Amino acid sequence: METGQIIYPKKKLLLEKFRKIVKTFTKRLDDYIKNPSEDNIHDIRIAIRRMESVYRILPKKNRKSEDVQNYVKQAKTLFKINTQIRDFDIIRAKLEKQHSAQFGQIVNSINDKRKQQLSAGHTLALKLQNVPPPKLKEKNVMEQKLRKRFQKIVSELIADIEYNIPLVLNDDKKVEEIHKLRKDFKKLRYSIELTSNKIDSLKSIKGLKKIQDELGSIHDSDMFLEYLRDAKGPHELAEVIREEIHERREKYQIFVQVFKDEGFDDPKKLIL
Repeated sequence: METGQIIYPKKKLLLEKFRKIVKTFTKRLDDYIKNPSEDNIHDIRIAIRRMESVYRILPKKNRKSEDVQNYVKQAKTLFKINTQIRDFDIIRAKLEKQHSAQFGQIVNSINDKRKQQLSAGHTLALKLQNVPPPKLKEKNVMEQKLRKRFQKIVSELIADIEYNIPLVLNDDKKVEEIHKLRKDFKKLRYSIELTSNKIDSLKSIKGLKKIQDELGSIHDSDMFLEYLRDAKGPHELAEVIREEIHERREKYQIFVQVFKDEGFDDPKKLIL
């Protein structure tokens, strides 16, 4: 491979991955409907992310296919619902760790909201279960257009990452930028996964996962703090907020160190 040459997903490999990703999603969907446990909520979200990643790099003609577009659109809605459920679980767990009866009203409110989202998620999942999964025919996917689309998506992700890295590394208060960077690293990781079957051998995948985990931990704190600041609760919340702010600072320092250790100063190296 020449220096500076992007590794593109081959059409045959992409179609194989598309079939596997859709098959995995339908399996996760069945598991979620039977039991929306914390693990199954996590698994369905991961399955949807991977389906979005392959959908994102499809040429326009394939991407705009009605059956593919509608299926992915409903899956993305299910993802948002389960993200809210996950957030409620994190907030509740953090509050329950305080062992304070003062937070009972807030926890009860969270439980009610969670039940509403779980009901909405179950309804949508049942609807999706009855929709035939989309299929792609090899003759309908143009290799050249696939390469062009992949390069466009990855180049845009790299540009956004390069823009946000210096902002995030120099200011721990850049909440929106941290959130955006986390999502872009995740999208880049899933895009890279589409270029090879030997995922374990791709060092960049492991490094990106580490960065994602650290940024995800910071995001959880930011989400928790935002919820508490908007909540009308006991004065003890002020102490919980102070503790979370301190914990977030520690998480941020860990992220900065991991980022430097992984050598992600030049994001282009991740795909070359």
